[in-house]
Amino acid sequence: MPHVNDPAGTPDASAPSATSAPAVRVAPAGVPATPDPPAGSARVDRRTLMLDASIRVLATHGLRGLTHRAVQEEAGLPNGSVTYYFKTRDQLILAVIERMAERDKRFAGEITHELMRMTAVRPIEIDYPQLAAYMREWWDGERSVQLARLELELAGAREPLIREAMIRCQAEFRAFAELIALSLGSTDARLDGHIMLALLQGMLFDHVTRDWDDPRLLEVGLRRVIESVRH
Repeated sequence: MPHVNDPAGTPDASAPSATSAPAVRVAPAGVPATPDPPAGSARVDRRTLMLDASIRVLATHGLRGLTHRAVQEEAGLPNGSVTYYFKTRDQLILAVIERMAERDKRFAGEITHELMRMTAVRPIEIDYPQLAAYMREWWDGERSVQLARLELELAGAREPLIREAMIRCQAEFRAFAELIALSLGSTDARLDGHIMLALLQGMLFDHVTRDWDDPRLLEVGLRRVIESVRH
């Protein structure tokens, strides 16, 4: 991928380093995400503000629209701010992928916990309406993340740098899926976990790119995904 930078600007000398950035406060899992805070908010450091703005740019304008200038304008930051943190477009994209995984991980972890709790009893009793509600809150509350992720998944088919970063950041999600498959009695958790993720990816694509007119789709879809690996 070519390195694309915005026209040079004056670096933001007051900006904190990435290593000293304060922890990001996020909503608890299972609760719809709130809009990203405005520039200057004490709730989020400037680097994270840029990455969340990048996610919104990706979701709205696609990868082609992701430039230092576009992120800067979306975040409401001074000229040169994004370049100060991310010298190249590649650096920005890789940081965005890590930020998306961070935002998704808290929801995925909560859902994994709930599924492990449901499968800990015999016979296994899975509350599919509750599970569907969790998924809907995640996918709807973080819709910009999901659209941005789908954009990068497609780009990864052509760009090795993006593909490798996506695979690396999704390793923990694959581990979650394998753990769930094991709890369902799978004798090949790696294969079944991969299949579950692939099926959910298809459901996610359909959910965030189209308006579902039948509220049963997510619940029935989750039931069929999970029941396909139960033994």
